[in-house]
Amino acid sequence: MTSLIYCQQAKQLLEAFGETIRELTRLHEEQFQALVGGDLDSTRFDDLIHMVNERKHQAKYAYLNHLETHGCSRYDEPDKK
Repeated sequence: MTSLIYCQQAKQLLEAFGETIRELTRLHEEQFQALVGGDLDSTRFDDLIHMVNERKHQAKYAYLNHLETHGCSRYDEPDKK
């Protein structure tokens, strides 16, 4: 069985990226629920969604940049006998 190995910083950056994705998903869900519920001001979510989306992009590229420059992601393959 193989597994992907990350350094601690890569794990933290990946978790930060995942957290922004969860926050963005939550905001989209809240906007959808407001729209379905007849809320006439459901566009109030647009600026929040835009800001979180920007943070998501920053987190994504911080993570990818770290992997590229640090080279810490690799597959840990078991000894072949």
